[in-house]
Amino acid sequence: MTSTSTNSHSKGGSNTIIQDVSNPAMDRKAYGHPTETMKALVWNSKNDVRVIETPKPVLFDTNQRDIIVRVTGTTICGSDLHLLHGAIVQCKSGDILGHEFCGVVEEIGENAKNNARGIKVGDRVVASFQIACGECYYCNKKLSSQCEKTCSNEMARGMYGEATAGIFGYSHFTGGFAGGQAEYVRVPYGDVNLLPLPDDVPDEKGLYLSDVLATSYHCVVDTGIKEGDVVGIWGAGPIGQMCADYAFMEGASRVIIVDNNWRLEYVKSKIPMVETLDFSAFEDVPRQKATEENTDLLAKRQRRRTLISY
Repeated sequence: MTSTSTNSHSKGGSNTIIQDVSNPAMDRKAYGHPTETMKALVWNSKNDVRVIETPKPVLFDTNQRDIIVRVTGTTICGSDLHLLHGAIVQCKSGDILGHEFCGVVEEIGENAKNNARGIKVGDRVVASFQIACGECYYCNKKLSSQCEKTCSNEMARGMYGEATAGIFGYSHFTGGFAGGQAEYVRVPYGDVNLLPLPDDVPDEKGLYLSDVLATSYHCVVDTGIKEGDVVGIWGAGPIGQMCADYAFMEGASRVIIVDNNWRLEYVKSKIPMVETLDFSAFEDVPRQKATEENTDLLAKRQRRRTLISY
């Protein structure tokens, strides 16, 4: 099933690209190369992913701004484990996974050829994990993860009030786009969602721009960290580590990372300035017994929350 919904979002946007084509094999005549195939990693069912042979994608968006990329580097995000474990809704057997990838431009849609970034066939590029139009209300405010034109999923809108932007390889909940853990990817709005990579930047470094580096930096900027701030970070994984680096760059006086096990020692070895807190070393704080006085205070706060929430 495909959708080109024109339902308006809250800011008046409309979806402008074909969605729910998570594998060209869904309709090879419309979305796949007639003779050429590729290998791709697909979600089959909970805790079951497989490498399969499937048709190579072709250009098919009616706006003719999509681009075909031959993938030379891809990686697994921690959030891909949510897909593997069945925690994300609307996964379908055969969905091509992956939202972090880079590669070489193989084919460019007619309306993307004269792009502002000068991207041409043969160029090395890195892809944004989210799919943005570059023109809507949110994109113009540099809030492209809320792009109005690339995901019309009604369940997402019902759950969150708005759908997110489309995301590569992350279920039909985020638009049903085929992902980058494959030999080839079709990139919608390729003139917006691809960034040229200089020759001296290898795939292993360029891949960071696809998601994790930008995500980490956004966390720090979005929370408004300033000179002298004390910053707490929950989780010492790659995102947490990069958030710590960026927090210090923004002038934080202290950065405290909360986690447990070997990750705390590892992050301390990489970022000596960081402080660590092992949550497993502490028992839960006992709940304070309510007195008549604080019960009355809690009731007042609850009434206030109720007024605010309505």
